[in-house]
Amino acid sequence: MNIIRTLVVAAVISSATISSGQQPTSAPNILAVVADDLGWGDMSLHHGGPRTPQLDRLASEGLELQRFYVYPVCSPTRAAFLTGQMPRRLGIADVVGPGQNLPEGLATLPGTLRAAGYQTSLIGKWHLGRSSTPQKNGFDHFYGFLGAQIDYFKHTDRGNLDWQRDGRDVNEEGYSTFLLADEAIRQLEDRDVTRPFFIEVTFNAPHFPLAAPEEYLAKYKNKAAPQSTYYAVVDALDSSIGRILAALDKQGLRDNTLVVFFSDNGAGGREGGSNGPFRAGKYTVFEGGIHTACLMRWPGHLKAGTATQMPVAVQDLFPTLAGAVGAPLKDASKLDGKNLWEPLRTGSVQDRTPFVIATADFAVIDGDWKLIETSDGTRSLYQLANDPGETTDVHAEFAEVAQRLETKLAEVQKDLPAVRARPRPGPGNRGPGPKAPGGRRGGPADGGANP
Repeated sequence: MNIIRTLVVAAVISSATISSGQQPTSAPNILAVVADDLGWGDMSLHHGGPRTPQLDRLASEGLELQRFYVYPVCSPTRAAFLTGQMPRRLGIADVVGPGQNLPEGLATLPGTLRAAGYQTSLIGKWHLGRSSTPQKNGFDHFYGFLGAQIDYFKHTDRGNLDWQRDGRDVNEEGYSTFLLADEAIRQLEDRDVTRPFFIEVTFNAPHFPLAAPEEYLAKYKNKAAPQSTYYAVVDALDSSIGRILAALDKQGLRDNTLVVFFSDNGAGGREGGSNGPFRAGKYTVFEGGIHTACLMRWPGHLKAGTATQMPVAVQDLFPTLAGAVGAPLKDASKLDGKNLWEPLRTGSVQDRTPFVIATADFAVIDGDWKLIETSDGTRSLYQLANDPGETTDVHAEFAEVAQRLETKLAEVQKDLPAVRARPRPGPGNRGPGPKAPGGRRGGPADGGANP
């Protein structure tokens, strides 16, 4: 086994030749950073209110995926990222609750990278079950919490401690965002320098219940609550991401590390976040719920300061990242995601086959077209290039397009298990954005915040 692993790592190293012709000293590393409920409009890059200079700098140094799609809530997005599959295939269409778990034995991104000789670590939020732990799904190490949310300072969920290191509870003092960044920096400093690493840092910021250190709250004291606290939480998140990126530089790892950042879903309505200019937010398959920020940086491989309009789904990241570093996939035919590394690397235009975001509601993305089917069977069609805010249902006007996408959706639905639809978001989760169009073809109820 050691001989095989050595050969695989050698193959990965040979595939990572720097464009200048110099030979890298080791296989490329991967750092994935995930925010929790960060809206599209919550970055200064997108003219948002919170200060996010570190994320803005990351975008200026790499590639922005301007049409990146996730799932309306966190557990499905996390499952899709790790498995490359539509999570509804795995019985995950909503947040994972008591007794639910990510099925064990699946091929995962960390498991694939570990088989190629990588050190693998998850730092932060898991929320894919309490018995199917990170260590059972390809991660060597886990530091963080298993559930949906925690108190930022007490590290508790509804009064119960949910903070651990490799299966052992730890009772620590400190702000969770800072502790997670501290751990990432410590692992970078203490890593086995003879092996590449995959580190995934999944912050709980800016998820409810919001809290921030006083020095960050002071920056936004002119804002009304809850927006003032939300901005402070995002600012602290951005600062912590900057600290991790600085640690990469200090270790001389910038040029040999592929960094990817994204949010697991859009902002909710009660915290003060923004999904503008998109409609609705968390819990819905409107753009505000599933169209989130995604940034990638790898000097010498991704051109700095560039952007792509190619639609990319979160399930694409597993085969794309594995392809980028040359890690072989065990059975790519079982993945819903596609390896899009070549068009992302070269900036070439590539037609993308339609893909489905499948929860209790469905969204089919095909270029600029988007079909929505809700759990009660109603359908709507939007032409996103002309209507990114999804204000006008053109299902009747473009019946042939709608029929083509409905046929695609029906093919996918045949293989998916039935799930229970979650209740529509209540008034507290509604944003002030446009309401669902009238007529017989409405979309999901609005949920989340618009500017």
